[in-house]
Amino acid sequence: MIGVPSLPRAHGASGTYFDNVVFVAMENQDYADVMGQGTGNSNAPFIASLLPYGSTIPNYHAYGANGRNTCATTHSAGCYEALIAGVSDLRANGYSCCIPDPTLLGNRFPTAGLTWEAYCESGCPRVNDHFPFTGFTDTSSCSCIFASSSVSISDFVAAANSVTPPNFLWFTPTDSHNMHSNSIQTGDSYLRNFLVGSSGSIGSPASGSLLASNLFHSGHRTLLVLWWDEYDPAPNLFYEPGVVKQAYVSSSDVYDEFSVLHIMENNWALPTLTANDAAAAPMTDIFGSSNPPGGAGEGSGGGCLLCGSTSTWLLVVGGLLGLIGSLVLLTIRARAKLARTRRRMNRPRSLVNSLVGSYWNERGCVNSVL
Repeated sequence: MIGVPSLPRAHGASGTYFDNVVFVAMENQDYADVMGQGTGNSNAPFIASLLPYGSTIPNYHAYGANGRNTCATTHSAGCYEALIAGVSDLRANGYSCCIPDPTLLGNRFPTAGLTWEAYCESGCPRVNDHFPFTGFTDTSSCSCIFASSSVSISDFVAAANSVTPPNFLWFTPTDSHNMHSNSIQTGDSYLRNFLVGSSGSIGSPASGSLLASNLFHSGHRTLLVLWWDEYDPAPNLFYEPGVVKQAYVSSSDVYDEFSVLHIMENNWALPTLTANDAAAAPMTDIFGSSNPPGGAGEGSGGGCLLCGSTSTWLLVVGGLLGLIGSLVLLTIRARAKLARTRRRMNRPRSLVNSLVGSYWNERGCVNSVL
């Protein structure tokens, strides 16, 4: 057995499924236009290439599931409020600070020793509508909010590269990048540059891209969420190799913004905030083992014997080397035992030959052997 040293973890508190979560907030598209039936759409080739490595929910209800309302009437603002506070319809777009209700980050995180940072690109032109952290009393004055005119992708990647990245990281692109006021194709190109770099790939992300950051290196359990607000169903993608099922397309029809909030609460054993998130089904089916890209039964959540992390492969290789070594040792021992047996069998014959030879020599006869 090969000993595999444990790798340092970049987080403040361990979770059930992940230790860190990273959100990239996109806007205003139908699921099928971005992701087809869960296997990709030609409108978004980069997202299509990412789908085999994560889980997605074609029937995700951004406007609310099971009678719950998230943002069907208030649009963007209500979706974001639901996601971080379990409330909705409190403010319409363009609202000013501050909503008094407690949020996951301002109320639950501090008592659990969890940290967070939120970034809004290029001065955050949509302010609270697309960046709710500036719109709630318990988060609006936090020094962990970054929304100046100079905020860019590189600032966010730098946070993901820090020695101890926050447990929760959020990035809101401008409407010129998030598919709100630009095409799906240009939004897809933006995500490619953001996540892997223009010259990189999912398997080999370029330096300076998000997936090349420390937070996504082997040994860290980081959940990446590509999340779109509004529309029903809305696009979504959950990426966390080794923890989130790969090439998995959920058949659930009950998930919404409150479900995303609930899975974070469950992950860190935090109390729910409202009756909305308490009643929402947490998205536990996306977690677990499944086939890797190109494996049999993609999207079914089936098992894969040789899928796993580098540590798993080291254990497999170590086991094979151990088996080969054992077989070699057994072969050497068997040969040695056979040689000893032959020597024992030859010993009596030699003794008889010696005695007979001596007998005939004493009588002047010609020595012979048996």
